[in-house]
Amino acid sequence: MTAAAYTPLAQQRRTIDWIPILVGVVTMATTLVFLVYPLLRAIGGAFVPNGEPLAVENLTFANFERFFISASYQRAFWHSLVVGIAATSLATLLALPLAYAVARVDIPFRRAIVALAVLPLISPPFIGAYSWIILLGRNGLITRWVAATFDVQLPSIYGPFGVIVALALGYFPYVFLIVQGALAASDPYVEEAARMMGASRWRILRTITFPAVVPSIAAGMLIVFIKVLGDFGVPSILGGEYQVLPTLIYYQIHGFFNLNAAAAIAMVNVALTIGALGVLAWVNRRRTFATITGVARASRRATSFGARLAASLYVFVVLFVALLPQLTVIVSSFVERWSGSRIPLIWGLGNFKRILTNLNQPVINSLILAGTATLVCVVFGTITAYYVSRKRFVGRWALDLTIMLPFVLPGLVVGVAYLVGFNDGWIVLTGTASILVLAYFTRRAAYIFRSVQAAVGQIDSKLEEASTLCGADWATTMRRVVVPLIVPAILAGAILVFATLLGEISVTILLFSAKWKTISIAIYEYVISDELHNASAMGTVAIVMTLVLVLGASRLVGRSMADLFR
Repeated sequence: MTAAAYTPLAQQRRTIDWIPILVGVVTMATTLVFLVYPLLRAIGGAFVPNGEPLAVENLTFANFERFFISASYQRAFWHSLVVGIAATSLATLLALPLAYAVARVDIPFRRAIVALAVLPLISPPFIGAYSWIILLGRNGLITRWVAATFDVQLPSIYGPFGVIVALALGYFPYVFLIVQGALAASDPYVEEAARMMGASRWRILRTITFPAVVPSIAAGMLIVFIKVLGDFGVPSILGGEYQVLPTLIYYQIHGFFNLNAAAAIAMVNVALTIGALGVLAWVNRRRTFATITGVARASRRATSFGARLAASLYVFVVLFVALLPQLTVIVSSFVERWSGSRIPLIWGLGNFKRILTNLNQPVINSLILAGTATLVCVVFGTITAYYVSRKRFVGRWALDLTIMLPFVLPGLVVGVAYLVGFNDGWIVLTGTASILVLAYFTRRAAYIFRSVQAAVGQIDSKLEEASTLCGADWATTMRRVVVPLIVPAILAGAILVFATLLGEISVTILLFSAKWKTISIAIYEYVISDELHNASAMGTVAIVMTLVLVLGASRLVGRSMADLFR
């Protein structure tokens, strides 16, 4: 064969495909402008007095000094720390026995239990917060019943007690899902060997089972702690005068529009988050365990009547209490009159009819904003995940970290970053739909990124090499080879992003305008106005929409709802 026969292939190899290079440049530019830039502006703004431009001569620690001289700042800081630690501890105490019961005890309806445990994560915690007002408020159903039956006045649901309980019940599934998975995947032979040597069940639990899942417990607790630190809805509804850092940020912006002070508070919130990450790293360094044998058999589950009865009772009681807020919201949405009686006097669709005129625009706005942000997340997340998985370049770890960072940071921190970054300067987005879409994108791009990255990692790169050798350029290879193989992962991630954005409030509360009020803001305004039945009707709409979407994602990829949130 002559050398000429190799010429087309040689020319093809020398030809530079500019498409992946262009995609890489656009990806990095998007990351810098909409992720890095607002975060850096927020950090810089925290060191500048309110109303002053960001310049070296204006740098000051005055915004942080308030934490040493202002009583309200100090109270908010310590309240956040107390609520974070207490809610995380309570969530862990609820989740650990639940995880052990599901993984290690032969209880009925195990799959249904795991699916039900995910439901508190589907509806935003602030929706459940006002249901506790319906149940345990000053004129709540349970409050009235206990007073009439036992002549006992229950403690107020407002304040730290209500905030901690509501947040713990809203976020404990994170610990449950992670620990339950770790317990189910652990090596059964180690425990069986200890049992054969005469160790009691309690000793095995204390010396083998529990130490082996400490990293998983710590990871779940970290997620809960970060979520609690950044939660605005629950403290604003149940906190009353008990102010935390997120509510302090809100009042600094909506009361004084002091973006610099809000940025400083946000940085303190971030410092607490970094501290929690440091604790997790320390725990993982001290607790490192590995299974030296590969096993396909699951750990043996307890089958005694006593163990099954105790585990079943605990599981169903915890699930009932955890799901009570969602059930209360749905039931209350159909109640038209419920005053001074143990059961509602009039049932009907009146609440839905009343909110109909106020429902259309928030629902349309939520669909538009969440849909647009989801589309941006899909395009950016898919390309970036492929780029990080397949290309070797300097700073790949930095791109990965930058995409994941906003997912770890509390929502209000991202909201403050966008307000500071795009309120003035060369890009002004305040009050527009664009700022909400971009903030949503920043918060949720990690969902698509991780989902697609896992899918791309399962595709043999030789398929793409074969496509290239056949003459296809990068864009054709992506369209004809890669994308069809990762469509399930893309769709599942997209549905999850869309569903979680429908009830998003932490970012929205800082960035929305009257023209772009979302369904979560509409619910919040009903609660603040003490129109709880109308809030329940709108909350039911949000819960049903979100549940249908998450169920759709679960069926699409053939995975359980629990797996989607792990």
